[in-house]
Amino acid sequence: MASQATRNKNRLSITRFLPIMSWLPNYQRIWLRGDVLAGLTVLALLIPEGMAYAEIAGMPPQTAFYAAPIGLLMYAIFGTSRQLVVAVSAAIATMSAAAIGPLAASGSPEYAALTAGLAILAGLVSIFAGLFKLGRIASFFSESVLAGFVTGLALTIAIKQVPKLFGLEGGAGNFWERLYEIIIHLNETHLLTLVVGLFSIALIFLLEHRFHKLPAALIVMVLGIILSSLFAFEALGIKVVGDIPAGLAPPILPSLALDQWLLLIPAALGLALVNFAEAYGPARNFSAKHSYEISANQELVGLGAANLGAGFFQGFSIGSSLSKSAANDRAGAKTPVALIVCAFLTIFVALFFTPLFAPLPEAVLAAVVVVAITGMIKVKAIRRLYHLNRMDFTLAIVAIFGVLTFEALQGLMIAVILSLLALVWRASQSKLSVLGREPGRLIFSDNRWHPDNHTIPGLMILRPDEGLFFANADALRNEIITLVDSAQPPVKVVLLDLEMSNQLDVPSMDMLVELHEELVNRNIDMWLSRLHGPVRRALERGNFFQKINLKNVRPRNLDSMLEYLTADIIDGFEDIEVVRDGLKMTQDVIEKLLTNPTEERREVLENYHQKLAEMLKATKLNSIK
Repeated sequence: MASQATRNKNRLSITRFLPIMSWLPNYQRIWLRGDVLAGLTVLALLIPEGMAYAEIAGMPPQTAFYAAPIGLLMYAIFGTSRQLVVAVSAAIATMSAAAIGPLAASGSPEYAALTAGLAILAGLVSIFAGLFKLGRIASFFSESVLAGFVTGLALTIAIKQVPKLFGLEGGAGNFWERLYEIIIHLNETHLLTLVVGLFSIALIFLLEHRFHKLPAALIVMVLGIILSSLFAFEALGIKVVGDIPAGLAPPILPSLALDQWLLLIPAALGLALVNFAEAYGPARNFSAKHSYEISANQELVGLGAANLGAGFFQGFSIGSSLSKSAANDRAGAKTPVALIVCAFLTIFVALFFTPLFAPLPEAVLAAVVVVAITGMIKVKAIRRLYHLNRMDFTLAIVAIFGVLTFEALQGLMIAVILSLLALVWRASQSKLSVLGREPGRLIFSDNRWHPDNHTIPGLMILRPDEGLFFANADALRNEIITLVDSAQPPVKVVLLDLEMSNQLDVPSMDMLVELHEELVNRNIDMWLSRLHGPVRRALERGNFFQKINLKNVRPRNLDSMLEYLTADIIDGFEDIEVVRDGLKMTQDVIEKLLTNPTEERREVLENYHQKLAEMLKATKLNSIK
């Protein structure tokens, strides 16, 4: 028995770190057709997008064939989502280029080494974050700020493709500087290049909307290669991709000095954060749709392993792709076997077919990128923010302009800082509920939403609706004193419900001490209820219970209310009303139990029911207000 338990524990540990072992031993043959078809579908998207995104990263097109296969294989082994595709990503490629651009010239060996080094470091950051169970790092982004950040990245990617569509020399700088360069050089547009680019965009959109099951980008890319070969596009002044070496790159550690590795750390941290923030949402959706569990921490490990492999094989940073993941799911992928199939097919293409891509017009690749990133422009999501919450909308707009003005990495820092500031701002707004007892029940709720609630003269029950901490402590104290001073009849006891506070910092403990002193000066007692363990321990360490009698600290508001009723003379019949409502709730429970009881239980329950009915009759009031 013990050995069996040990084996189960060991198996669980293995599957936790190697999720492939949770599904591969139980793989069913009927899944194979869907997985192979899905792998082919992803390949059809990966080839054109991979080459295009490699150029976004400032790398040669062939490096997509170095990064993607190992990334797919590593995620299939270490990732927990069975439909998510981790290969090339426009957003991650853009961030990579933004980080490496200031450090080396694009196309140089140093640039390639730094790009691979960044992928390795980002992978290590992600792996260590997963091993140390930091899966909550995605919460550094609010959804509104992430929508704005991704939209800003999409516009930045688009503006970088415009010169390729118009046959212009690419500019430099941020979005606005590049836009200005394009505008002042529009008279230099190469018309044939523009026609090829616009025709490619239109054809991709047409195929995707009319024949959505066809690989539109791949079809347009093949058509571009054929037309370019037949009509000698390069001789007509249309830029083409040129020779792409066949084969794969061997795994090596980039030859970088220590100071170069250190320079890449900030970018690696940001890249790992964005990578996880982008991947975890779709992964969670797929797991809910197909009824299996994923692990946030293991997803970090899977994404990190994919980037680690991409860097060692002389590629560039990679991430999840929502479009390819959605296509993978629609094609019938049941397991990551689809990723393994796609990885080996990509290797096959890299070994034998890359010379065929030489005549491919760059305008076609730019068109593939422009169409691919349209899904990153979150117009609908931002419009929804405008209608639902103007602060979230403002955060999204500021994040967009931060990315457009300061490039991707600086925009990332702005987005994270905005998220944290928004969190602190919202939590610092004093939100205080005045609680009353709901009619006919022994539970308490906010009087604003339940105006018929019963309140007891002299007892004010207050609940801070955010956790107490340094940013909201003073505002809450001031609001409590204002409510107490304006209350009629005068308050005798303030009962503070601290259910929403999971812990207390020093400023919030100091606030409670000061509030107690101010209430004592007004001849008002201060009681506490619903303290979580960490809050109680913090107050004990701060000697707060030397100032407030421990008998005035109770687990429930009901306990405190009953203590108040027994300790004071109350005008009216609120004490009898509480008894009556308690009896009625007990009677309701018994009536539900009587719907289908055993004969033995029926007799006991009916006896209780009769006695309760007699007690209720005895406590019946002619008028309760």
